[in-house]
Amino acid sequence: MSNEGGEIQRLRRTIEQLSDQMIRSKEQEERTLTEFSDMNNELVTLQRLLAKNNNSLEAARQQAVDAGDSKIAFIAGISHDFRTPLNGILGMAEMLKLSPLSEEQENSVSVIQDAAKLLLKLIQDLLDLSKLEAGQMRLELGEVDLQETINYIVRLLEPQVRKNGNQLSIDCDPRISTLLEGDSTRITQILINLIQNANKFTSEGTVRIRVALMKDDEITQMIRFEVEDTGIGISEEDQNQLFQPYVQTERGRSSEYGGTGLGLSICKSLVTLMEGQIGVDSQEGEGSTFWFELTLGKKDGNQSVASAQEHQGQDMDDEAPPVSVLLADDNVINRQLVMLQLKKLGINQVDAVVNGEEAIAGFLSKKYSLILMDYMMPVMDGLEATRKIRSIEMDEMRHTTPIIAMTGNVMQGEKDKCMEAGMNDFIGKPFTLEILSKMIEKWQQSSEPTEVLNMSIVHEIAELNTDGDRTLLGMLLDMYRTDTPGKIEALRRHIVSGDHVAATEVAHDLKSGSLSLGIRYLSTLFAQIEQFAKEGQSRKAEPLLDALLPAYQAACAALQRVSKD
Repeated sequence: MSNEGGEIQRLRRTIEQLSDQMIRSKEQEERTLTEFSDMNNELVTLQRLLAKNNNSLEAARQQAVDAGDSKIAFIAGISHDFRTPLNGILGMAEMLKLSPLSEEQENSVSVIQDAAKLLLKLIQDLLDLSKLEAGQMRLELGEVDLQETINYIVRLLEPQVRKNGNQLSIDCDPRISTLLEGDSTRITQILINLIQNANKFTSEGTVRIRVALMKDDEITQMIRFEVEDTGIGISEEDQNQLFQPYVQTERGRSSEYGGTGLGLSICKSLVTLMEGQIGVDSQEGEGSTFWFELTLGKKDGNQSVASAQEHQGQDMDDEAPPVSVLLADDNVINRQLVMLQLKKLGINQVDAVVNGEEAIAGFLSKKYSLILMDYMMPVMDGLEATRKIRSIEMDEMRHTTPIIAMTGNVMQGEKDKCMEAGMNDFIGKPFTLEILSKMIEKWQQSSEPTEVLNMSIVHEIAELNTDGDRTLLGMLLDMYRTDTPGKIEALRRHIVSGDHVAATEVAHDLKSGSLSLGIRYLSTLFAQIEQFAKEGQSRKAEPLLDALLPAYQAACAALQRVSKD
């Protein structure tokens, strides 16, 4: 019995221990559940706070976006409002200087031009800074001929340099490739800014431009640009503050030199945008050397030169037809100025209107070589007028009339809007007689459409009858109709997406197929698109896309008539 009693006692203790453990485990589970519930409540509270913060952040982000958009719109409007009267001032001064003047009158006109150009420079600096801050500044990659760029800058700035009693010298490394790839406009802008700065702080001295090859590989070259002067120099303290907006050296702030303090800041931003470096080496009283380094891609110079010579030969062979212009601008001064400029260029067939509605009416009533269209006009602006003109051309299967945008708003976003509306090119106010002349020369050839068909080729095909009832021309036309619409749509996709290689291949294929059937006008459109795509400038081909379908339909209709005959 004693053994049984001891066993029972042990079992009782074991049961009590297990019961105690279960109770403690239950208590632990309840505490864990309570802690989990508290943590879950905290998590829910945090989620609510996070959602609230997200809403606040989204509201703040949208407010910042709206503020940025408002700033961009404000800057764009200010730019247009300033540039429009400046165009009148500079343009009329240029026209006046071309007329017989006394020495005193000529000096007065020069003062007007210098003052207006200075004001334009200040406006451009403010606009560039705003575009950079808003992220609106974009690079425009293309061919860079550094020797030609330097020569242009020297021709432009040498009179200013000599006026300050300075000598301008150039040292360009002969190992640099003839043609490189980069943003030629921005490189020119930086160099002009640095050279003007050097000249401003130097008197009876020297301004030297050095362009040196730093690195060379199969596809790129690193180029170092230096602008050295023998001017007043910059203290070490001032050097630490350069390249910041609105910052000038102590001497630079004096009325003797003037300026906004934006030039170097813009230079740094542009160099950074091109993934380069910029800096300065200087000692006070001993001159300064501003430098920047860029890596530029190599291009096939021989091919580019050959293309240029081919186009040049075509221009020489074709005699330019008389040019007729429709001018749409609501500003009376600008209308008078442009009409005077056109007359100076020998263009007398000019009709002027004051808004977009009148531009459409003029387009419908008469055929023009090209249209100069102001961007901002009352009643109907230039964008809407262009869209309607392009729609009319498509509906009535007309040949495309080149439309050139004219505006004081030169921000990239506004240029894009012009191209999207169907305009062919862009000219920013103020513009000189030379700029206007080059723009008209560029587009007047394309304003005279070629024949829809090359009848000699068509007749050769038509005479090659097949053994059956159908003619060879009819069979080829059916094949052309089957393949071409799909290829045109593919070409459109490649151009819009910026796939230059695919666009080049499809445009070449369409061009060749069209030429083999004697389809002349449409093949010239494909050839232009192919050339733009080859140059990596598909965006410039976008305005031509809307002309493809009407030209294709016109060609098919003409071939169908010949086939039936």
